[in-house]
Amino acid sequence: REIKEVRRSAATAPTLEEKLSWQKQQRELEGKRGKLRRELFARQDEVEAKRNDLISQLEVQLQQRVEERTLFTVGWELL
Repeated sequence: REIKEVRRSAATAPTLEEKLSWQKQQRELEGKRGKLRRELFARQDEVEAKRNDLISQLEVQLQQRVEERTLFTVGWELL
């Protein structure tokens, strides 16, 4: 919104110096916006990676192995 206002001011500036000043301000605002977007995307990537790790951990926990082996043998005899 602020960028739009600055862009509009630059377009209607009466002198070249004012136009240049508005365009510099627009460039700074767009740079800040770009930085914020990159930070947002980086955080979204971090959240997605953490989510994937948690899903993987759950998968490991849910995998149950059934193993059968003889621990001891009991024998008896009737007399």
